[in-house]
Amino acid sequence: MILKERYDQDLRLVSSPQGWAVFALTILGLVLLPVLFPAYSYPLALFMVYSLVAIGLNIVVGFTGQISLGHAGFFAIGAYIVAKFAPLISFPVALVLAVIICALVGYAVGVPALKLEGPYLAIATSGFGLAIQQFFANTPTEWFGGHSGLIVEKTQLFGDTFAKDSAYYYIVLLVAALLVFMAFNLARSHIGRAFVAVRDAELAAQTSGVNVARAKTLAFAISAVYAGVAGALFAPLLGIVSPESFSLLLSIQFLSMIVIGGIGTIAGGILGAGLVTVLQDQLAQAPDWSGLLYGLVVLVVMIIEPLGLYGRWLKIKIYWKTWPF
Repeated sequence: MILKERYDQDLRLVSSPQGWAVFALTILGLVLLPVLFPAYSYPLALFMVYSLVAIGLNIVVGFTGQISLGHAGFFAIGAYIVAKFAPLISFPVALVLAVIICALVGYAVGVPALKLEGPYLAIATSGFGLAIQQFFANTPTEWFGGHSGLIVEKTQLFGDTFAKDSAYYYIVLLVAALLVFMAFNLARSHIGRAFVAVRDAELAAQTSGVNVARAKTLAFAISAVYAGVAGALFAPLLGIVSPESFSLLLSIQFLSMIVIGGIGTIAGGILGAGLVTVLQDQLAQAPDWSGLLYGLVVLVVMIIEPLGLYGRWLKIKIYWKTWPF
C-alpha cells in the first residue's frame, strides 16, 4: 500500500509509474483507435459526449446533493445554438456562446432551486427540461425549425471541413479531455470541497463559512455548462437536432449514468456513460425489448454494487493492495 506523507501527494491525479503507464496507454489508444478502426469513431465520440453530461450532472447530484431531471434541457440548448449559429459565426464562437447561455440559464434555474429539495426539486427541474423542449418545438419554423428541427452543417475549423466522424472525433476528444481535466481539478479545489460539505452537512458547512446559496447556484451553472458543451458537440455528430431528441427520458438516462457509474465521482460518470453507450449500441438490435433490457441491466448493477461501477473498482483495488491479508 502506498502511504502519502505530504498534502501535495494527495493532490496528484497520477501518483505512481503504473498509473502514468496506464494514462499514457489510454491517451495513445484514444488517439489511434479512429485510425485503426474508423467504424468506432461515432460510438467513441458519443461516449465522450455522454461522459461530459454525466460529469456535469454529478457536480449537482453527487457533489452538492441536489437532484436534476432537466439536463436534457441544457443539452438541447447547446445543440440548438451550434446548429443555428455555427454556420453564421463559426463553430468555436458558437461553442463559447453555448457556454455563456447555458451558464446563465443554469444559474437562473439554480436560484429558485434553493428553496426546493428532494422530489420537489426533481419535479421542478423536469418541468424546466420539458419547457425547453416545448420552446424549441413551438417557436417559429424560421427560428429553430419547429417540430422538424434543424439540419446541422458539418463542422468547419481553420478552413477545414470535418465531414467524417473519424475527423470530427478529434475535436470531441480535445474538448472532452480539457473538460475532464478541469472537472478533476474542480473536485480537488476549495470549490469542490465546499460542494461536498454542502451535500454532507449543510448547516455545518454554513457555520464553517461556506456560502450555501452561492455553492448550490454555482454547481447548477457549472453543471449546465458541461451539459451545454456536450450538446454543442452532439449536434454536428448526429447531423440533425429536433425536439423529440431531448425528452424527459433522456434526462432520466443521464441520471442513470451516474447511478450506474457511481454518484459523487468524476470517474463514475465516465464509467456510467461508457456502459450506457455500449447498451444503446447493443440494444438497438432489439428495439422492441430495449427498454425492458435496459431497466434490467440498471437493476442488476444496483443490486450487485449499490456504489456503482467505480465503487466496485475501488473495492477491487483495496483488495489487491491488502492481499493476502
